[in-house]
Amino acid sequence: MNEGWTATGTIAREGALDRVPAAFVPVVDAARAHITEKFGRTRLHSAFLYGSIPRGTATPGVSDLDLQLALHDEPTESDRADAEAIEAVLDRAFPQIDGVGIVALPCAVDEAGCSGATAAGW
Repeated sequence: MNEGWTATGTIAREGALDRVPAAFVPVVDAARAHITEKFGRTRLHSAFLYGSIPRGTATPGVSDLDLQLALHDEPTESDRADAEAIEAVLDRAFPQIDGVGIVALPCAVDEAGCSGATAAGW
């Protein structure tokens, strides 16, 4: 298996929500609330947390928050603007993170579900 990929060619999970360090739990909870509020079930298929935070290796004040949104449709300019607004709100509200990166992608649904899942989904 290549690093980061499963034997079937999908992205390997690199972390889990139960590995999120205590200092970052409020950040993840706030991200979930903001994403759910802005995107709802009509636009959002799923959201994935990846990087050092779900791996449990994040350092307060140094690590950033990495999120991937799998949307039901191709992301629009409005979707990108909403993601950027969430990035700004979270970055200002939580000194334990050094930036936020939200990537919005269309969800390619097949018989296995939404492909492209990464680390820790909610």
